[in-house]
Amino acid sequence: MAGSVICLYIHFLNDYVKKNKMSSMISFVDLCTIGATGCGTATQRSHALAARFKGARKGEHFLMPYNDVNHWTLSVVNPDAEIVYYMDPLKRRIANGEWVDVVDNAIKLYKEDLNKVVKKKILWENMAGVPVQTGTKDCGLFVMRYMKEIVHDKELEFVTKWMRRSKLVYTADEINEIRIDFAKYFMKRHAT
Repeated sequence: MAGSVICLYIHFLNDYVKKNKMSSMISFVDLCTIGATGCGTATQRSHALAARFKGARKGEHFLMPYNDVNHWTLSVVNPDAEIVYYMDPLKRRIANGEWVDVVDNAIKLYKEDLNKVVKKKILWENMAGVPVQTGTKDCGLFVMRYMKEIVHDKELEFVTKWMRRSKLVYTADEINEIRIDFAKYFMKRHAT
């Protein structure tokens, strides 16, 4: 799935966030500043992310779809609490690697800018209970569905819901809902 599709879907979800006065709880990160391809070095991406966290409110969560070239995952960051919730539609464990370093360094830069003490280690929580993608190329749709569920949960209880392994699945209708949301939003905003 192209990043432009996910980016447009983020605009759709952001409209919902604003309409429901949830902007102090949920924010999004521009995919063009954090992606593995074409967004600069890991250091540049950490600085861009730290700048995005600037002004974060206590308890605010930043939704960050990330593509490591061939697979979409979702990271939800609460920079104030120094915690990252990781959701992978293939239910792979959190990999130690560049993405973890980019996010960890961004949180550290953000906290240092506020002259706050940074924990020794940023906490990464694997959301092992997220529904698993069924097809080989559905990861983008699943990440979009995760974001929709988080945005529609005014209590932000996604951690409780997805922390433990489960047998949760999305029906074809629930995945098609994402396609329909996207198509309606696209037609409303961009059709002539």
